[in-house]
Amino acid sequence: MKKYYKIVTYGCAMNRSDSERLAATLENLNFRPAVKNQVPDLLVFNACSVRQSAIDRIYGQAGNIRELKNKNPKLKVVVTGCVLPKDRRGFAAIFDLLLDIRDLRGLPRRLQNLERSKVSVPRQEGIDYFKIEPRPQSKFSALVPISFGCDRFCTYCAVPYTRGLEIDRAAKDILKEVKKLVERGYREITLLGQTVSSWRDPQKPSYRFLNLLREIEKMPGQFWLRFASPYVLDFDEKLIIFLARARKVSRYLNLPLQSGDDAILKRMNRRYSVTEYLAVLNRAEKEIPDFSFSTDIIIGFCGETEKQFQNTYRIFARIRPTMAFIAQYSPRPGTLAQKLMKDDVPAKVKKARFEKLTRLLRKTARENLLKEVGRTLEVLVDAWSARKKECLGKTRNYKTVRFRSQKSLVGGFVNVKILKAREFELEGKLV
Repeated sequence: MKKYYKIVTYGCAMNRSDSERLAATLENLNFRPAVKNQVPDLLVFNACSVRQSAIDRIYGQAGNIRELKNKNPKLKVVVTGCVLPKDRRGFAAIFDLLLDIRDLRGLPRRLQNLERSKVSVPRQEGIDYFKIEPRPQSKFSALVPISFGCDRFCTYCAVPYTRGLEIDRAAKDILKEVKKLVERGYREITLLGQTVSSWRDPQKPSYRFLNLLREIEKMPGQFWLRFASPYVLDFDEKLIIFLARARKVSRYLNLPLQSGDDAILKRMNRRYSVTEYLAVLNRAEKEIPDFSFSTDIIIGFCGETEKQFQNTYRIFARIRPTMAFIAQYSPRPGTLAQKLMKDDVPAKVKKARFEKLTRLLRKTARENLLKEVGRTLEVLVDAWSARKKECLGKTRNYKTVRFRSQKSLVGGFVNVKILKAREFELEGKLV
């Protein structure tokens, strides 16, 4: 008798990569993906504890789970991903199984145990996560994790407590996976890690992130190589010069700033100053043709004064990112900020600052995109709207382009002349 599964994914690209490995593991157990509106036999929530809003969404599923179990009494519900210990305790009353994502290869045994009792999976010393061949969700765009966990211990961040310390994947395994994907015709490869640029080969520590990029760049085939997310202190002159000369590596960076105030950065344990961040960004903008970047900002971190927020606003206006991921600070249980600092910026102040910075982002984003009007850009088509008869795609420097065309172009490279700029996307015509 066939069994069906459904995976609900929250969080970042790493979580999406987790879900691809979850899907592969379940399909090796003869589970099949549930079709739309079908009640599955196994429902997996791949969670994210990085923000409280994401955890609240998981708790909000309790009513839906009860309803689904009424329709299918044999339904089992699992939660995994980035889950803090406090959230694990809360989830125990809702879910049948709490699975450490690092113990994914142990999932078959855990599912067998579900027939007898609820199981909370302990952390393991090793990791076999990388040994699972994923089931890609796309036929042309692939996510390739090169590290797992993080050693940075930013005071606001839950990742070291949910994924553990950084474990780097061997270069030979990464290169083997990328080579296989390119040979299968994948057009976009994205290397993933919590701080992807700190990666080094565990079997040869002198072999660093730059060496890895160089080897992938030399692989034959037409594809773009992206990576997310780097840490500003890893960007030395050699890496920037390589990115400037590379023909396949993306000319886009997500380079998190988090705050434009040095005192706040120190409180966050970010280990760089605003001056150091600007020096890296200025060098990248000077050296890399068609350079584009986004950044991350946390609004209302512990003790942030109005003057300190204004410093962030001023720096944001100076660097003028094409996109920014702006978050209102929420304390995560177990982090140093939650233990040692007071979340003393009122919610209404956070909201006002968030809205002010978002208005500035809309302005800077559109001004950046206006520079592309009249140009013809190479675009990798990644989606098609049947309703609008339009394709959506990304340029090499990760700008979104919309143009009228047919679905058959999805997954391929095309040239598009840019006719119009909106706040966060370009419009053009196929040439």
